[in-house]
Formats: sequence, structure tokens, C-alpha cells
Amino acid sequence: MRIVVVLLLAACSGEIAGTTDGGTDSGPLIDAPVDCKAALAFYGVTFTEGGASPGIADPITAQVPIGGITYRVLGANNPRQTLYGDCTLVRSLAEAAPIFAARGIVEVADLGIYNYRCIGGGAPPNSPKGISQHAYAKAIDIAGVTTTTGDFFSVNDDWVIDPNAQETCMAPAEPGKDQFLHELICALKAARVWNIVLTPNYNADHRNHFHVDLTPESDFIELRH
Repeated sequence: MRIVVVLLLAACSGEIAGTTDGGTDSGPLIDAPVDCKAALAFYGVTFTEGGASPGIADPITAQVPIGGITYRVLGANNPRQTLYGDCTLVRSLAEAAPIFAARGIVEVADLGIYNYRCIGGGAPPNSPKGISQHAYAKAIDIAGVTTTTGDFFSVNDDWVIDPNAQETCMAPAEPGKDQFLHELICALKAARVWNIVLTPNYNADHRNHFHVDLTPESDFIELRH
């Protein structure tokens, strides 16, 4: 039986549709098959196909953990057993797993993946800002991470917004949890896991999470000017 899990998410108004900036110089960590489902098999992800929903080109339901990383909706008592999204989004989580693990991260707290809506709200396609990547299930909102020591690093509570209009990954961070979060999200971006990364630096709507997505032909992580 195929299980469809539609995830909750917080508003992410202010997503961008295709800015090119914040260049990276690191490629994928390892070579995997180009075909998405073949890549999931390569990464050892267990999944079932389908669970059709508007906007999702290649819907799958993956078993969690993914690459040894557990996912939990922020505030939920129990971690996810399955995760529903586009195949490419699940693949990105498998690619992120070794970067999380290298920092002792065992669980990601998120605010959701799939929500069929436009950027800033409204039903597709009626928005001048375009359709959100959440509508394609190609985005996830990361609220924090938990390490092997049991420490929780909260984007809302521990990220210190950089005061100067400079690129996020060039800005000095406060020692401790702020630095940990800066180094984590910048390592994920440098590895090209996601094309778009919006941090609390971007705008107030992203104060409590990292919005990361797979917007085609895009490369962005920095302060909004």
C-alpha cells in the first residue's frame, strides 16, 4: 500500500524564483546515477512511487531515516516514519546526510515540504511572484538540528542575523551555536545540495528556518538587499 504524507509548513513568502549569486566552487560529494530513482537506490533509500498530488512531477514516499538522519516536524513527539515529496528533494536529503553526519547531527527538525501554493500565498498559478517550490515538493524548511550529544541547534533561537549587507557565508558568526549553524548551512550550499538557501538574514518570514529548494538555474545564499 502506498502511503501519502502531506507535510505542514510555515509561510515562506519572499522565496526567489531565479537569482544567480553567492557562487560555489564545490561539487557533489560522490558520484551517483543521474536518474533520480536509481540514485535513491544507490544511496540506500527505501521508497515507494506515487501518491499523486498537484504540482509534483515525480512523487515518492521515502522511509525515514534517510542516510541515517531522522526527520521530525518541529514540536512533534515522534519522528517521521515516512517522508513524501518529489524524488529530487528526497535525493537532496540523501546527499545532505553525510554533511549532517560529519557534524554529529542525527535529526533534522522541519516545518514541512509540500504545500501547493504561490510564493507569498494564493493558489497557483495566480501570483506575480511565481509558484513556490513547496508546490512542487522540491523545498524543505529546516527549523533546527539535534546532535549525538542531545543538543538542539534552533534557527529561530540560535542564529544571529548578520548586521552587514554581505554574503552570509562571508559574514563573521558568533562563537557557539550561531557559528555551528552558519558553517552547516554554508557547507550544504557549497556542496550544491540545494540551489536556493534562504536564512534568517533574508527577511523576517525566514527568521525561524532555513528554506532550501531546488529552483532550476539558481544559486543564492546571502542577505537580501
